[in-house]
Formats: sequence, C-alpha cells, structure tokens
Amino acid sequence: MNPYTILNQTQCQRVSDGVILPLLSGCESATRQLVLVWPQLGDFDSLEYAWWLQREAKRLQGEGIVIRAVGIGNRDSGKRFCNYTGFPGDWLFVSANAQLHHQLNLYPGLSLKLPGLSITLNAYLNLLLMCAGIGSPGTLAEVFRGYWGDSQAPQLLDDEEVVRGIPLPPIKGSFFRLAGGKGFQRPFELATLRLRNMTEVL
Repeated sequence: MNPYTILNQTQCQRVSDGVILPLLSGCESATRQLVLVWPQLGDFDSLEYAWWLQREAKRLQGEGIVIRAVGIGNRDSGKRFCNYTGFPGDWLFVSANAQLHHQLNLYPGLSLKLPGLSITLNAYLNLLLMCAGIGSPGTLAEVFRGYWGDSQAPQLLDDEEVVRGIPLPPIKGSFFRLAGGKGFQRPFELATLRLRNMTEVL
C-alpha cells in the first residue's frame, strides 16, 4: 500500500473538536496537500516544524496548499501544543498509539529498556541519548548548527521580535545582529528558539 493510500484511509482525532475522522478530510478540493507526520508532540522537531509553518502559513494557503499534521499524543497534549505554538487545532490530529507511524514504517527512535527504570524514565533516558546523537544520525550536526549559525538558511527573527519564556531575560531579534549581521541564520539564533522549546517541554 502506498503512503498516500494509507494517509487517505487513516482516521485520527482532530484536536479542535475531538472528532475522529479521516486525516485528509476537508482536503478533497485542495490542489496540493502538505501532510506532516510528527513524533510525540513534545518532541523538539514537532515544535520547530510548527513554528516554521506558522511563519509560512499565509504563503502556503495563498498557493492553495492545505496543511494537516498528525502527532503522537492525546487530545489534551494536542491542545497544549496548539496553545504554545499557535498551530491551528483544525489542522492537527493526534494518535495515541502511533498506528500511522507503524504503517508508514517510520523510524521508531531509540528504545533501550533498562531494568529497574519505569517506562517514563526509560523514555527520558532514550530522549537524552538521542539528543546526544546516539541512535539519531545527524542530530549533533543540527544541534551545532543552532549555535554556529547557517549562512545558507534564512534569518529567523525580525529585529523587533522578542523571544520570551526562556531562563534568560527577553531577547530582541536585533540582538543577533551583534553575532553576525542580518539576512541569514545568525549564531545562537536557532539555539535560543530551541532553548525556549526545551523549557516548555521540561
């Protein structure tokens, strides 16, 4: 079965109203669909993707692209995710058992189980190990890119944007001009946004 057929047949719970319906419902007349299959909603990647989509949503919709995302979690975690990221609850579906992820044969991540640790502690251990690049190829390079910056990537924060919710005083986007200029992803710019997400997750 091809991925599009799987996506078309999969039913998940929509966060906005709790209704269980096909993931692609409401997309029938769309010329193009952008479907994101996220890991746990508390995962750093999910939060980062949602942030990017918020920035590009008007442009994508203007081009006739309908957006749908499904993440591992329940409706309560989905509501919290939407409240934090601003991602529309109409676009977000949740799956508590990751059935879609299994059907699509996605990488399940590190799954070490140390005796004597609870399921929750084992999950945190696996998360920390993956953040250190164990069982997660490319992670360390991406982490360092957040600190070093990336002259090929777009600037993330406008001069007047303020980053709050981190264990530091509020930081204006103009601050990052001191770290390298403007018009590209400056050193520490992405790392600061990731620190805010990490604070929310923890």
